[in-house]
Amino acid sequence: MASAQPPFELFAWGPAWGLDSFDPFCMSVQCYLSLSCASWVCTKSSNPKISPSGELPLLRDGTIPVAGRANIIRHLKRKGFDLDANLTPLQLAQSASFINLIETKLYDSLLHTLFMDAKNYSEDTLRVYSKQLDFVRRFYVPEVLKKRVVGRLAGYRMMLDHNQELVNEVYLNAKDVFQALDDKLGDQLFFFGDKPTTLDAVAYAHLSLHALPLLTNPKLHAILTFSFPNLIAYITRMQAALTLYPPPSPSPMPPSLHIVSILSNPSGAFSAIAADVSRRWSALTSESAPESFGDPALDAREKKKRVARVETFWKWMSVLGAVGFFVGYVFANGIVELRSGDDKDEHDVEDYHGNHPDDANGDAVVDGDSFVYVDKNGNVFTEGESKEE
Repeated sequence: MASAQPPFELFAWGPAWGLDSFDPFCMSVQCYLSLSCASWVCTKSSNPKISPSGELPLLRDGTIPVAGRANIIRHLKRKGFDLDANLTPLQLAQSASFINLIETKLYDSLLHTLFMDAKNYSEDTLRVYSKQLDFVRRFYVPEVLKKRVVGRLAGYRMMLDHNQELVNEVYLNAKDVFQALDDKLGDQLFFFGDKPTTLDAVAYAHLSLHALPLLTNPKLHAILTFSFPNLIAYITRMQAALTLYPPPSPSPMPPSLHIVSILSNPSGAFSAIAADVSRRWSALTSESAPESFGDPALDAREKKKRVARVETFWKWMSVLGAVGFFVGYVFANGIVELRSGDDKDEHDVEDYHGNHPDDANGDAVVDGDSFVYVDKNGNVFTEGESKEE
């Protein structure tokens, strides 16, 4: 299934905990690309806004962007990279059912472990996102994601397990899915025989994150280890199998604009900066989408987002302009003056010898709130007295 076409480029969340990605959907596509022997490169990204759907993973096939795990795998199958080519219609239906369980119930249990467990969230989840995000976004993106998780998991209740202990319903559902996957796997190498399929790529991506022993409170790891050792063996087997498939090609690195390049080639460096600023300005202020994504609903949503960005941009520009005008008006009319701490009233200036600027014929000594003058003849008088006296 090797192809001479340019490699696919996958934009995915970066690695964590020794895995290719800490996001199971990104990792599912990574596994599928490897198992299908496709030619691909992986670009680490922490900005889901590059995707038309606002989520990662994103696959770029030439100039065609494909967003989302299901859409990407569907696109790869149309390109001839089909891991399910030998499955029967019944097996395809079973695969779709298991994938749905994995990406709903099992994913919810992973979200609960990473975001709702206080220790895991503070000591593990925040640390991972801090390494992935830039300095500014690391302070608010995890909290935004946590709010989404709280809303998603709001329907789950506390229930009694078989030991009559109160546990969250999300973990009882996870055990049921683990059991169903364990029954389906049996003593086979993969879920549908001796060759990996889409279900193997998705199941391995999620199960490998569930089996993490490195978390502060590894609930899912404990469940898998003590109750489903067959699935733990399957994870190990998949890890070994993936080493037999071609790894992704090295990701092309964008040229860096550091001080050395500016000094060595100033005209080229500043031209590149100007071109990048122009491109970003055009992308921000253009209200028409640069290309169609092939889906009228998606095209409409994308155009709506761009229009909203333009409106937000000009709104902030008007605010900054109003603030700048106000500040300029205040200083131009002398309402506010900037004076240094060394500026003093000329009548209050005296040097360190006690000389007063108004006394040209003698020395002035400060006595409380008044000045005492001593003329050249030694006569002493206070401020307000005439020297003739």
